[in-house]
Amino acid sequence: MEAETAPPPSPAAGWVNVLAVIAGIDLGGTQVRVAVARSDGRIVGTRRARTASLGGPARVIEWTCEALEGLRDGERLRVVGIGAPGPLDARLGVLVNPPNLPGWRNVPLADELSRLLRCPVHLENDANLGALAEYHRGAGHGTRTMAYVTWSTGVGGGLVIDGKLYCGAHGSAGEIGHMVLDPDGPLDACGQRGCVEVFCGGGALQRETGESAAELFQAAVAGDPQAGLIVRRAATYMGLALVNLTNLFDPEMIVVGGGVTRSWSQVEPVLKAALRGSPFIRPARRPRLKRAQLGERVGEVGAVEWARANL
Repeated sequence: MEAETAPPPSPAAGWVNVLAVIAGIDLGGTQVRVAVARSDGRIVGTRRARTASLGGPARVIEWTCEALEGLRDGERLRVVGIGAPGPLDARLGVLVNPPNLPGWRNVPLADELSRLLRCPVHLENDANLGALAEYHRGAGHGTRTMAYVTWSTGVGGGLVIDGKLYCGAHGSAGEIGHMVLDPDGPLDACGQRGCVEVFCGGGALQRETGESAAELFQAAVAGDPQAGLIVRRAATYMGLALVNLTNLFDPEMIVVGGGVTRSWSQVEPVLKAALRGSPFIRPARRPRLKRAQLGERVGEVGAVEWARANL
């Protein structure tokens, strides 16, 4: 005899059949993006606005809530993930004093949004969430241990170890841009000398040459010998950073994203040469090197994945 299947509890018994969604927020100095997704991470709606045009924190928070209200279309919001630039305190959900978000000093962003949206809200560094995005939905899909490097105006990164985002004891893991390559090198804004960012970051290159990183790389492509020399030097230093990263974390794959990867054909051979040139990194443990796949979507995808991780 077949077992009887009990019917679901009735609404009177406390059960309500309400559809639910999750959301991700990518808060940057240039744009704020919001995305609503199903619990499997499939994004079903997005909106974006220029951060500066919204004004300060109060208006950005208001716009974010309005955008999510429209996107969720009556469905219950279960959890929200937010990616934002540091410094921040992920445990407390506070933006401390991010340089590219003027006026956002000690903003309790997670608590404020949680109060307004009536659901849990989880804050994390945007580079960490970039790693999570590329791991689940981009170039790193299918790996277990992956390092992500974002190379643009600055240099940041994130680590996925055994399938989980690794943030460190104080939430500061993955600060790849501040590994020291030369203790007698130039002074960086972080206060250290000779760190990766001061040799490779687009901001440092612009201060050195007077040209934006994009202009510098374009000039190198066009055959400018001085520009080509500077680009190769920056890529060589980044290659050394990847060697250090490999020796420390032994990743299956290193994924490189950020604006500099628009010139991937120039930097990839130099980065690969650095990894192959290390006598200590044998071929059997040499990580695969890949260009990030998600482009400008990486922040919103990462924020959604962070929401999924906190379901």
